[in-house]
Amino acid sequence: MLLKQRTRTNISLVLFIALLLVSAGVWSMRAPAQEGPRDGVYFGSAQGFMGELGVDVTIEGGRITAIDVRPHQETPFIADPALETLVDEILAAQSTEVDIVSGATYTSQALLQAVEQAIGKASISYTDGVHTGTAEGFGGKLVLEVTVAGGAITAIEIVEEYETPFIAQDAFEQLPEAIIAAQSWEVDIVSGATVTSKAIMAAVEDALTE
Repeated sequence: MLLKQRTRTNISLVLFIALLLVSAGVWSMRAPAQEGPRDGVYFGSAQGFMGELGVDVTIEGGRITAIDVRPHQETPFIADPALETLVDEILAAQSTEVDIVSGATYTSQALLQAVEQAIGKASISYTDGVHTGTAEGFGGKLVLEVTVAGGAITAIEIVEEYETPFIAQDAFEQLPEAIIAAQSWEVDIVSGATVTSKAIMAAVEDALTE
């Protein structure tokens, strides 16, 4: 009798362990794989020694393939060699955890921070769907729709606005493209349409942080 009871207990234990293993296998198949940075070109900026330093970071196949430093105000003979060295080291390490260049501390730190910001934008995943955002423009309320697919911004459509046409047109044409390219509402303002530009960016932020 005792032997039978032990046998039943052992069988139950084996079945329980098997059930756990099967459940774990099913869960691992259902669990989404962790995604790295999305492919694209992303802008980042930080304060350098003489002013803002901006970079365009290219991600391909989940890897950093290029870092282009935009025109800057740093001292050329000090900053340029340091920037070139850091870009090479970041690409080799696929990380911003590299040593700063001696004699160019502020410029080095600015580059690393700008690259980190750009990579951060590539790693952001938005909620799929069509999101509505509003902000106050120059002529009144501005409403737009932001389409997100696969975690990325794919389209921005202005659905309501009361801006001055000949002033706002450039902002309406240029900013949606820039925001989609950067995957962020933090882009450059269109010259001559400051208020409209800020309204578009604020409305996109409103849509994506609802």
